[in-house]
Amino acid sequence: MSSHRTGLLIIRAWLEAESTEPLRAQIRVTDDISTGIERTLNLVQPESVNDVVDSWIRGMLVIRPSDHGF
Repeated sequence: MSSHRTGLLIIRAWLEAESTEPLRAQIRVTDDISTGIERTLNLVQPESVNDVVDSWIRGMLVIRPSDHGF
């Protein structure tokens, strides 16, 4: 029996203009929505946000044994 996983990545971003680093981003992620949100990250660097998104996408491309029902 084949099993399909569905991941979820939510980015909530806002600016705090009075800060020297005004970006605020909260990222909530899971590689499998059946397990709920696995991690919550709070970031201030655009590059860090990009790195998290890139890493999450690459992780979704990895086929796990459970994806095949093993």
